[in-house]
Amino acid sequence: MLLINVRGPTSFENLRTVDGQICATYREACQKLQLLENDDHWETTLAEASATRHPRQIRALFAIILVTCSPSNPKLLWDKFKEDMAEDILHQHRADNNDPALEFSDTIFNECLILLEDRCMEIKNKLLIEVGMVAPIRPISDPYERDLVRETDYHPQELEIYLGENLPKLQPEQKNIYDYVMDAIINQTGGLHFIDAPGGTGKTFLISLILASVRSQGNIALAIASSGIAATLLDGGRTAHSALKLPLKWQFSEDYTCNIRKNSSMGKVLQTCKIIVWDECTMAHKKSLEALNRTLQDLRNNTNLFGGALILLAGDFRQTLPVIPGSTPADELNACLKSSFLWSHVKTLKLTTNMRVALQNDTSALQFSNQLLDLGNGKMPVNPATNCITFPPDFCKMTQSIEDLIISIFPNIDRNFKNTQWLCERALLAAKNVDVNYINNIILNRIGGSIKTYNSIDTVMEENDVVNYPIEFLNSLDLPGFPPHVLQLKIGVPIVLLRNIDPPKLCNGTRLAVKKLHNNIIEATIITGKYKGEN
Repeated sequence: MLLINVRGPTSFENLRTVDGQICATYREACQKLQLLENDDHWETTLAEASATRHPRQIRALFAIILVTCSPSNPKLLWDKFKEDMAEDILHQHRADNNDPALEFSDTIFNECLILLEDRCMEIKNKLLIEVGMVAPIRPISDPYERDLVRETDYHPQELEIYLGENLPKLQPEQKNIYDYVMDAIINQTGGLHFIDAPGGTGKTFLISLILASVRSQGNIALAIASSGIAATLLDGGRTAHSALKLPLKWQFSEDYTCNIRKNSSMGKVLQTCKIIVWDECTMAHKKSLEALNRTLQDLRNNTNLFGGALILLAGDFRQTLPVIPGSTPADELNACLKSSFLWSHVKTLKLTTNMRVALQNDTSALQFSNQLLDLGNGKMPVNPATNCITFPPDFCKMTQSIEDLIISIFPNIDRNFKNTQWLCERALLAAKNVDVNYINNIILNRIGGSIKTYNSIDTVMEENDVVNYPIEFLNSLDLPGFPPHVLQLKIGVPIVLLRNIDPPKLCNGTRLAVKKLHNNIIEATIITGKYKGEN
């Protein structure tokens, strides 16, 4: 919070007065007093993009900058680059009017502002006026209906074709669950259901068909997931925190609700949706499900469980449970969904047939699948001396060194790294960031091409702390969820997005391959999920 000491009676007008002139906004007053950082880096970034990118991509970049980076003078950036962002609209107007001499006009720029605001609403549900921009002159349509439009923007004919091709592929277990869920939707019985599905049992395939069936009938089916990676696998999938506006700190209250108003677009989605599918729910804190329960009861004016809505959870408790920083195993178990009072209302549906084994008739895959289930069910033998699990000799292949591990997972990477499908099928996992960086550097040096280095910008916000926390110290920190201070990349290498900057297309966990490296922009191709192949 920035406080300005002004003379005379305290008022909002005084806070906006600089040198005797009243500024239009508080932000403008801060700019005149030079209290905000300048936008040179954002100007350079947009200039780079404008030289080679399509106007639609420049608008998307500008929208991301507006809602996530808080530029000090967004109007000035708009004035400098509005022609680059509106060039495709100008070409369309020239074609529609059969007039190649047509020039930019306020009408064209207004259309561009509308598209830009739509992007800001999609990314972070913010209007342009909320991020310091000029509000566009819109038609009668309500910009607040963005969530409602997103959840109904499906083509029934395409979904019918998808269902016709894939419904016959359902195995008996999958077909039973599909019929059960569809009957519950038709009969409007609501309730809380959980698909217990170990990896490889076809859970995502089944959920995709359920979503498609509901949407093909013109109804709303909300798809959310606890992680960005899982969300990218579902059509229209979003992270639970992004879609439901869940609180971030659960320790301060027992009766949280989602930050969604009744008359908001998302409120209308939750009031009218036929089903809410929550994938990888086992990673979620129990209070997030309880918050959704209270929110739906309020939005639907219904005191029944989840306001009478049908909730379909899916996941595997043998995998990752809620992560509580600095906690004990008891804390994690207490945060688990099974510790919630809601769990007694759950109807469990099971998938047990491993589809990779059933379809490929792979006996080694069957053995490994059973070993994973034994591990998750606590049936692996434990060494009494160390109290550690003892893996069977045939559980995995051991390598003698990191070099051997890299060669076995990424053979001939100097030639194969350009094959995105090949990259999608392999990965190395490490417990610590220092190991990740070490292995990354080894692999990076084996790939041809020149290295591009990016350095992070670390600053101390409080002047009094500059002596205690020098920049060199901040640069040395290796924080979870952040890239290293010195990030080295080459064209073609795979990268993972760490932040939601344009969900669901660009959410945390999205895997991409670097296509071009500029000074301020990294251009990459999505290599996994529903948006695979997009730049």
